[in-house]
Amino acid sequence: MLLSALFLVSFLPSALSAPSFRPPCAPLSLISPYQSVWSCSDALFHSFPNHWSNPTVGMSIMAAVDSKVVRIMGPPNLSKTDLPAPVQTSLEVLPTSTNYVFALFDSVQLNVTWTTPAHALDDDSVLNSKDLPVTYLTFSATSTDTSAHDVKIYFDTTAETAVNDVSTEVSMSRSSTASTTTLSVGSSTQETLSSNSDLISWGYQYVSVPTSPDVQTSLSGDVAARTAFAETQTLPSDDETLTRACNDDWPVLAISFGLDVSPGSVASSQVLVSYDEVDTMDYFGKILQPFWKSKFEDIFEVIDFALSNSESILSSSQAYDTSHISEIEAVGGSKYGQLLSLVHRQVTGAITKTLSPDGSEPWVWMKEISSDGDISTVDVIYPAAPYFLYTSPETLRRMFLPLLTYAANATGADETFDYDLPWAPHHLGVWPTCDILANQQEQMPVEESGNFLVMIAAVAQAQGDVSYLTPYWDILSTWADYNVASLPDPGEQLCTDDFEGPSPHNVNLAAKGIVGLGAYSALLQMKGDEEGAERYMKIARELVGNWTSSGTDVDGTHTRLQYDLDDTWSMKYNLLFDRVLDLNLFPDDVVEKELEYYDGKSNAYGVPLDSRADFSKSDWLMWAYAMGSQEQFDAQVEALWDFANETPSRVPLTDWYNTKTGEQQGFQARPVQGGMYARMLLK
Repeated sequence: MLLSALFLVSFLPSALSAPSFRPPCAPLSLISPYQSVWSCSDALFHSFPNHWSNPTVGMSIMAAVDSKVVRIMGPPNLSKTDLPAPVQTSLEVLPTSTNYVFALFDSVQLNVTWTTPAHALDDDSVLNSKDLPVTYLTFSATSTDTSAHDVKIYFDTTAETAVNDVSTEVSMSRSSTASTTTLSVGSSTQETLSSNSDLISWGYQYVSVPTSPDVQTSLSGDVAARTAFAETQTLPSDDETLTRACNDDWPVLAISFGLDVSPGSVASSQVLVSYDEVDTMDYFGKILQPFWKSKFEDIFEVIDFALSNSESILSSSQAYDTSHISEIEAVGGSKYGQLLSLVHRQVTGAITKTLSPDGSEPWVWMKEISSDGDISTVDVIYPAAPYFLYTSPETLRRMFLPLLTYAANATGADETFDYDLPWAPHHLGVWPTCDILANQQEQMPVEESGNFLVMIAAVAQAQGDVSYLTPYWDILSTWADYNVASLPDPGEQLCTDDFEGPSPHNVNLAAKGIVGLGAYSALLQMKGDEEGAERYMKIARELVGNWTSSGTDVDGTHTRLQYDLDDTWSMKYNLLFDRVLDLNLFPDDVVEKELEYYDGKSNAYGVPLDSRADFSKSDWLMWAYAMGSQEQFDAQVEALWDFANETPSRVPLTDWYNTKTGEQQGFQARPVQGGMYARMLLK
């Protein structure tokens, strides 16, 4: 099981000079919104990992050096005898990988690296590693004392990733080929697409390794398997009862193998963790399967492909990490690079890809993680959009398609589901079932119409193409005209920051509507409709004049939160796409005055969202300061880095937090953190 020295002991790209960073939680295996595993402790061996929604995921790792055993992941009581922990010498979170380094008995250095090939690619004519439902767990060891050592590795996982209730009955099984050994577990009932829980209750978890005489595997209870390794014994034979409750003696998929560690070389091998959801989405009665099923016969073909191509896939991920971090650091420095590395898989882990209902093309879906659990919520895609516009505009375009199809009444569902509102939809249903009626939407008319027009224009400019919009021009026109009728003052409408409560006459919401009209003008220009483009641009420019005069506070230093409230303020992050799209609607001095005013409101962990409270939203903070000077931007990156590094709230990075205490206000693990990429759009 010895691989090439691709996985060098130092698996750290350009972030070597970066300051030490303690993420609140480190991403481990983020395959999908259901398969999202994090370590929320300072050291990997302090606890079991967690699902993004907090429940424990019973994965464990142990290592033995010349028959001396330590735990690498999991609490001290993994086995019947408490196991000591090694020294964790470093933790580095990269865009597609998380690397832990341990010193074992002053004789061996062990790297444990979790890699989910999560960088999105646009070319659907070839297989994309992002589409594989896999995470590679790489173990790399080297001698640090000039001696050879016998190193053994143990890994297991319970069935907790495959059920939404640990009392659920599960069934374990195994399969082997000439090249691969695979263990699997899933619920016995397999009630596919039956639950709106954040945890899945169907599909199968797989753990695989290259077949070798050195490999031991076991389908058994957690204590028996872990104790056997801890006592340097052979793993137990498979249990007689392979079907039982998940919490009945906690059945595990257990694997052990050896690494021959010699001075001056690196011994490496992988465990592959994968998941087959079987079915992924119910789109108004049409059942959609994961996109990878259009390329592979079954999950075992995926596993064989992933393991046989592991070197090229992992090399590609490593090259991506190095290049990506270098680009980010060139714009915002090493701390900006660490923040964006931390949120990269948080964003991609919230999306999934299927074929469209007619099988003609891929569609992409985003889960509104941690708030409502909704499907493809437009005002969640919007704050995340900078990530996709920078890394993969095509992925963002494919997110539009299920929503546009719904808004155009082309789902094929009966007339019950006809969408008849003059503004853009809010979402499609609750994950994983698209079945929302138009009048059941959380209505955000100007918000979602503006969001959609802005994002569509941004993708169109990035790709230089509007041809796919041919069936949708009428509904885009309807949304634009609705915003015209609703401005200059949107009145009693919700905006995306509705968690703060109603904010009628919202000045920032009005800015979004205006930028949305400018975006629609840009789309018409690309379509070749010069007259229409000029008409909407003229309306937008007139509205800017009203916005500036009516929205400015009496002291003239900034704009208000609401048109009718003096001595208030809010971050006008919605001005960002005026610059990204090069619309030139709002004068530069408007943004300059706004940011100068916000600077005076900054606390230890950044600028609050508005004058109502001390909390902020990290996505909107980065949207706003993307428009600032380098000095202003760097100051807020520093504050946000300090928050992530010091927050007492050990959850996958929250976007809603208190700027004075650093505590989580609400939300966690949300894909909106893609908004931190905003500065990259203006680089």
